Amino acid sequence: MAAKTISFPKGRGHLTHNNRDFICNNVVPERTLWNRIYIQESLKDAYEKCFGQALRDYNAAQKRKDRQKEDYLKEIENSGNKEKTFYENIVQIGKKTDTPVVDENGVLTEDAKAAIEVLDQYAKTFQERNPNLYLFNCVMHLDEATPHLHIDYIPVAHGYKNGMKTRNSLTKAFQQMGFAKAVSRKQNETVAWQERERAYLTNLCREQGIEIEVLGIQRDNLSLPEYKAAMREVEHLEQQAVVLDMRNEVLEQQNDNLAQKTSELRAQVQEMEVQNNELILQAQKLTEQIEEAEVKEKAAKEVLAKHDLRVEMLKMISKEISAETKNMKSVAVPATNLFGGEEYVKVKKSDWNKILDAFSRAVSRNHLLEKYEKKISSLDKRVSTLTEQVEKLKRFVASRGLGEAFVEYVKSLAPKTMKQRLEDAKSEADVHNRQRETLERGQAEKCNRWQQEM
Repeated sequence: MAAKTISFPKGRGHLTHNNRDFICNNVVPERTLWNRIYIQESLKDAYEKCFGQALRDYNAAQKRKDRQKEDYLKEIENSGNKEKTFYENIVQIGKKTDTPVVDENGVLTEDAKAAIEVLDQYAKTFQERNPNLYLFNCVMHLDEATPHLHIDYIPVAHGYKNGMKTRNSLTKAFQQMGFAKAVSRKQNETVAWQERERAYLTNLCREQGIEIEVLGIQRDNLSLPEYKAAMREVEHLEQQAVVLDMRNEVLEQQNDNLAQKTSELRAQVQEMEVQNNELILQAQKLTEQIEEAEVKEKAAKEVLAKHDLRVEMLKMISKEISAETKNMKSVAVPATNLFGGEEYVKVKKSDWNKILDAFSRAVSRNHLLEKYEKKISSLDKRVSTLTEQVEKLKRFVASRGLGEAFVEYVKSLAPKTMKQRLEDAKSEADVHNRQRETLERGQAEKCNRWQQEM
């Protein structure tokens, strides 16, 4: 058996082609039933298995709904970091010239049988060797020129401190499988993983008696000069990929830091909003207390005013009674007691009745006057107490720095016209837009600085 090559290039990831949802010109439809299917799972279901719980945990931890993620698969599809939703490698032993699937009679060749054994063993052990590469689609094609595998997998990295705890990251997935971080363009996680997989394929080939000519990337039908040129181009592309991976890792870390800072700022804003709400509630309570005290003070003043009026009336009545008493005295005629002792007066019966009636009314009015004077004294003390409470509340408002807030709050209690409401809404929208533009410019400037530094 002639020496063969091992091909392990990156595929384009055309799942409809891999699963034969459509048939290309290079496919022999009569042999499609020969294909082997190891696993065929939809990408959406695979993402649910890999990241569903992490997504739910992340959303449950968000206090604001606008920060929640609806679909992690769509987020990766629309990612600005050029992340892929999944990756593919095509595994092939030999070429169509030395390892055809069938001979001229349409019979499976011995070379193809040996290659199929190697590919079958490789497919069945892929997931065990690569626990951080979730294999969701894997098929072996025997309806084309040469037996080959399409390996489609999703990189799964765990242990992120910010954001989702589990994410799609090829570099971190390799690192968590034990591959060291990149130290140069030629020594990186992807290159190390490819070398390991090719070494494993080489051992499988030797077990099947297949001699390996070249350990490397796909050579196809190139001449030696063409192959060397292709190798140099591939090496250059791999070096660029390493640089991009390193940049993506740095940007990812910077994005995590930015997300953490943003989260902290939002928490501070929320705390300030809570404090502001508490101040508004305190101002509202103070307003109610002051209004209540003012109402009581006003009522007390009204009562005092009424009592003052009644006192004036009583004074006028007292003057009238004094005048009337003087008149009564003028009608009394002194008389001498014949037997000595205290003098007495002599009045007409009608005048006596008037005197008794006036005396009765005077006594009643004196009692009423004393009663009102006591009540007025009590109300004076009550007014003094309320006035002192109002002054204390005003001093408390001033000491807490709530003066302006209190005034604004009192103003806000007044009903607003529709025009004023529209103007307020427009003003708030303008402030929000300016804040958003400032934040976006800041993020754009940071990204530009990061790109310049890289």
